Amino acid sequence: MIPSDLLIDLAAERAAGLRGAADRARLLATVRPRRRRVRLRRRGVTVEIHLSADLRPGQVDEIFASLARHLGAT
Repeated sequence: MIPSDLLIDLAAERAAGLRGAADRARLLATVRPRRRRVRLRRRGVTVEIHLSADLRPGQVDEIFASLARHLGAT
């Protein structure tokens, strides 16, 4: 059994690490340039996607939803 004072110290270290990671993520979000949306007008685009047979249907939906976001579809 782990002594309670050690558990408190471990929890405090973990919380500090998580706060640091969150701070770094917020900082990166402010300095990282925003991506421009891709606009397609009267142009054909061929996209070839190779999917693994062991994907769940939800994963396939996520892939196509992401593709639609990146191509500017609604």
